[in-house]
Amino acid sequence: MKIPLPTIPSLFVLVLVLVLLSVCPQWLLAQEDDLKPTAKEQALTISLYWENDGTFAKANAPTDRYYTNGTAITASHQPPWAKKLFPYIPFNKNFDANKTAAGYVLGQLIFTPENINTQTLQVKDRPYAGYLYGGTYWQRANDTTLDHIELNLGIIGPTSQGDETQQAIHRWRELNHPEGWNNQLRDEFTSQIYLRRKWKHNLWEQADQTDLSTQRGWAIQIIPQASAALGSVYRHLEVDATLRAGFNLPDDFGPGRLADLASATGNPITGLSVYGFVRVGGRAVEHNIFLEGNNYRSSHGVAIEELVGELQTGFAAQVQYHSWLYGISYSQTFQTREFEHQPNDQAFGSLMLNVTHVY
Repeated sequence: MKIPLPTIPSLFVLVLVLVLLSVCPQWLLAQEDDLKPTAKEQALTISLYWENDGTFAKANAPTDRYYTNGTAITASHQPPWAKKLFPYIPFNKNFDANKTAAGYVLGQLIFTPENINTQTLQVKDRPYAGYLYGGTYWQRANDTTLDHIELNLGIIGPTSQGDETQQAIHRWRELNHPEGWNNQLRDEFTSQIYLRRKWKHNLWEQADQTDLSTQRGWAIQIIPQASAALGSVYRHLEVDATLRAGFNLPDDFGPGRLADLASATGNPITGLSVYGFVRVGGRAVEHNIFLEGNNYRSSHGVAIEELVGELQTGFAAQVQYHSWLYGISYSQTFQTREFEHQPNDQAFGSLMLNVTHVY
């Protein structure tokens, strides 16, 4: 006999988890007298992420299928407790304890088959799925290398409110009513870990500057990455490389996206930063719950493609105004087929807005 899942609203549970993850380390480590934050450590960045395969996020070729919408809000800073954790994370010899950061994320993803106008189960297409999650991450860096460790807890199924979110948006925009959410994945709690390393290299710069944290003028950089996803949602290995070129490149490791949150270890820019970028990569997939179906409950699923490629291109800009920094990035991602019988490749647009206040 299957044990029924709790009826406590998932959003309350995830917010509670986020509070515990953020408050407990701060409370425990703040007992040390030597953890008084500097002005840089008090900087706080709030970021909003939005990804969609239609509307103005991808107005050139709008669709409503597969990975159809993703939203998240993150808060990142450089607290003393993140620096205090530095000695306890393995392989820290070449990193800088002063370049650590922590962040917190709350997000929702929505997936649908290609045809949302029928109530019939589409056995050769991916299932409907909603995913509500929250988590925390820790970062360390030096001038050329970044490590990112992230833990997310969430829920998949009706409690994630994916169906209500899509239906509300369709009512607001007077679009066709999605008919097949009765076939969505069933409620299941999830846990997920992401491990990521990035390397940053200058290919060309206007002036002879060796300190990437004070990069000024025009420059071109390449940022390779290797990452692993481990958990009940995704299990895959991924490699990619981002090429970016522009003016006053920020002290970070490329633009953020929902699957790869922005770094927060660097120093704020001064003035204006503008650049364009292209990212090319691929991943070897062992598990994707949004395609294969529930792990522990009976549900519809499809066979995955084990190799998936991506091409992303876009631009990013930041501007300083007194003690505030405002940022925006926009891109489009083109993705090869993720499952057998998928008739079309996937594409979606991404928008990130962020604001940083340096106290």
